[in-house]
Amino acid sequence: MLAKSQIIVLHTIKHGDTGIVVQCYSNTAGRTALYFRGSSKKSNNAALLHKLNILDVVAYSSGSGTMPTIREISAPYNLSTLRSDIYKSSIAIFISELLGKTVREAEANPHLYSFISSSVQILEHTTDGVANFHIHFLTHLCKMLGFMPMDNYSNAAPIFDMASARFIPQPFGSAPYGCQPIGEVESRLLHTLMGTPSTNLGKLFCGREELLLNGEVRLSYAKRMIEYISHHIGNTIEMKSLDILHQIFV
Repeated sequence: MLAKSQIIVLHTIKHGDTGIVVQCYSNTAGRTALYFRGSSKKSNNAALLHKLNILDVVAYSSGSGTMPTIREISAPYNLSTLRSDIYKSSIAIFISELLGKTVREAEANPHLYSFISSSVQILEHTTDGVANFHIHFLTHLCKMLGFMPMDNYSNAAPIFDMASARFIPQPFGSAPYGCQPIGEVESRLLHTLMGTPSTNLGKLFCGREELLLNGEVRLSYAKRMIEYISHHIGNTIEMKSLDILHQIFV
């Protein structure tokens, strides 16, 4: 049986001399895997299988539990800088790894697919604030996964608590039992990112004050938010690409 779908490439694994297993997120089946049988004739098509590329595919499934095989493949969008730009390609590696470790459901989720697809296209065309893109994506992925933090940030509640997913007053001394607070700088950044569109990442403002970000702040924030996601999905996430991304945006 032939079926049309659109996929976002997450990861590829070489299989034999010419085969490629494509781990991807599909608009019709959620998290899935497809088999691509390469050849000299299809070598240009194989080049399309880079991380986060959006592809229209026609796949054949025998219905016997075997992996569907890609018969036709094309790219509806030109996402060339995701491969050619070292900053964007590094972000693409991070996002694809993040999705691979957090999104497991093998069923259609139109809202999640639209979020990822739109984010990929925005990243392709972003020229200002690229260094902030991955932490913005990380923040808003929480909403798609079902546990967006409550944005009750205020002077009276400036600290984000991962356990309750809301902002709390500054703890004096040790944190109350059961709380998992993050730092004040990271908390302000979380509040700011929740209210900032992905198309406006050049400068981030908390109130009228511009946040002065550097590589260390981004790294610390990303680690805390990965801990937050780990806490709520009940599984520890270890991101190999995060340290590499930090070196790129140091």
